[in-house]
Amino acid sequence: MNAMSAVQQELRTRREAWGQAAPMRERDAREANRRAARRRLWNRATFAICCLVSFAAVWWVAAKGAQIYELNDEHAKLQAAIASQQAINANLETQVSELEQPAHILYVAINKLHMVYKNPVMIPTQGNGE
Repeated sequence: MNAMSAVQQELRTRREAWGQAAPMRERDAREANRRAARRRLWNRATFAICCLVSFAAVWWVAAKGAQIYELNDEHAKLQAAIASQQAINANLETQVSELEQPAHILYVAINKLHMVYKNPVMIPTQGNGE
């Protein structure tokens, strides 16, 4: 009977060990599930944050690009206006230089204003007869 009682004793010990191990396995499994759930939540939260940060960065770059485009367009318009004004100024300077010519002044005075041109008066000098 000793052999039988030793086998029974061994079976009893294994049953008791199995009975104590089952709740520990369940607790470990529940803890592993909780950790996995936390990891999934963390992964989703970090993914959402990364998406938001990326969207904000793209939005900021696009806004700055639009501002730069607008400034370049305004700059081009101002350059065109400056070139146009410089052409007008050059034309006006040419007209002024033409109108300042003594021949033109004399032409306008005689032909348009009906002034009479008199020959220059010669004043004799005393002395050597020059």
